[in-house]
Amino acid sequence: QNVNYLTYENVWELNELPKRMTVIGGGPIGCELAQGFSRLGSKVTIVANQLLSKEDPEVGPLLKEIFEEEGITVVAGRVTEVCKNDDQGGHKATVSSGSTVEGDVLLVSVGRSPNVKDMGLENVGITLNEKGGIDVNDKLQTSCEGIYAAGDCTGDRQFTHYAGYQGAIAARNILLPLTDSGVLKSVPATTFTSPEVASVGYSEAEAKEEFGENKVAVAKMDLAKVDRAVCEGNTKGFIKVIYNTKNG
Repeated sequence: QNVNYLTYENVWELNELPKRMTVIGGGPIGCELAQGFSRLGSKVTIVANQLLSKEDPEVGPLLKEIFEEEGITVVAGRVTEVCKNDDQGGHKATVSSGSTVEGDVLLVSVGRSPNVKDMGLENVGITLNEKGGIDVNDKLQTSCEGIYAAGDCTGDRQFTHYAGYQGAIAARNILLPLTDSGVLKSVPATTFTSPEVASVGYSEAEAKEEFGENKVAVAKMDLAKVDRAVCEGNTKGFIKVIYNTKNG
């Protein structure tokens, strides 16, 4: 219904701090921008089924608690409809739970998908994968000999550092008489909220599924028990390590 909205690409073009901001989506970008605008002074409401749903299951509820302590309203559910609410560009969003959220600026952050349509890829025999991205092997070569693809267009994990790494590997595999794998099983990732959320490797569920529950152990420590965190006053959070047991 002609409702104006912003994304992570053009939100930086705002000339004034919005009084009320609605953020649709609880992924890394949505969480980072929600907390950032809240700390600048906006009244922020974030609508998502769960915050950082791809991280460890303990992360989302803790981040929700921290956000609410800072004054951010977290509404569980998904937005089913958005309509104009006034002549100044305000909006009203209806949530699947039946509640409504009103705001002045709408920020949509619900993820991205590879933009590979209308490129004529099928004309040269390049196939797509189940994620809608360009299908590549571990050397980043497509189904068309001599053509390589790297980064978000492959449907792989969407991290700038990973795309840069893949681009370098693809270029090297094209130009040099050697080949390296450009598809990594484990990619470090960080969401720059406060506290930050960083992860690498298997989640607890993934490790147990691959190796079996009796071969996986978990060590966890709350930051409230870490001396440096206590001294710096940053005691909200935890460190969790999933590892293979020697016996099992």
